[in-house]
Amino acid sequence: MSSDVAEVSVRGGFRLEMPPALVSISISRSTVRRVVTFRDSDAESTFLVALTEIVANAVDEHARLGVDRPIVLEVRFGSDELVRVIDSGEGFSTALRSVPPIPIDGGEPDQRGRGLLLARALVPAIAFESSRTGTVVTLPFAGFGIVR
Repeated sequence: MSSDVAEVSVRGGFRLEMPPALVSISISRSTVRRVVTFRDSDAESTFLVALTEIVANAVDEHARLGVDRPIVLEVRFGSDELVRVIDSGEGFSTALRSVPPIPIDGGEPDQRGRGLLLARALVPAIAFESSRTGTVVTLPFAGFGIVR
């Protein structure tokens, strides 16, 4: 890992502070692959696509705002097997959680927020906590695999 990534141990898991850059997508995917035993390759692909969308959204938000604070990846194991992505953006409105489908009339849809919908479709138990100081997205591993 690069010197821009800091690992902090926590009881029952760990946290990685990642740079607000595209490399954080690879770091988060690689980290989760190394610590999770997925049920099968479909479960792995599904979970990692959702994680990719969430981390990419955090990177985009940091870039849009010029925020230089790290994006945090937190992995918990034991009774709470989950991954959290924590960013320092402005958060998002509840309207973005329910972006309408792409219009069939050929009109240009607003693409912002589509990754959130995709992540929700892939990991139905996903949880979003958003405020003006950032967003915490929780993706539970239940049904996908276990942290080893």
